[in-house]
Amino acid sequence: MSDDIKKKVAEIESTISNKDEAAKALALVAEVINMFTDKLVEVNERQVKLEERVEDVFDMLSQIEEEMIENLNSEFEAECPYCGETIPFKIPEEGEDFECPKCGNIIEMELLFDDDCDCGSCGDHHCAGCHGDDEEEDED
Repeated sequence: MSDDIKKKVAEIESTISNKDEAAKALALVAEVINMFTDKLVEVNERQVKLEERVEDVFDMLSQIEEEMIENLNSEFEAECPYCGETIPFKIPEEGEDFECPKCGNIIEMELLFDDDCDCGSCGDHHCAGCHGDDEEEDED
């Protein structure tokens, strides 16, 4: 027992004049300390389990990130929003637009994945300017 604890026990014993009552009070204090220690051990065990779960989540996220990066380097197929041709392509690193090999129109990356266009002005095709672009198609 440390000196600080011995001093506190002696203080309790000297504060309570009846030796039996002092012993009972010290036993109750010891019981409370043991209960508190047990709760601390439980909390520590839960923390260890939570840390393991967090590590598992980070591992899964890292794996998902690796798969996503790997998929970005894979070839995809999408329908040209202008002519309907199925185009195999790789997602450009900078997300830049590219030309449809069949109709020659410039395809914006976001248009390839815009199945639910409801702007009302596209009809069966996507025209420049209908998706918030300020540029209009040149009509010569």
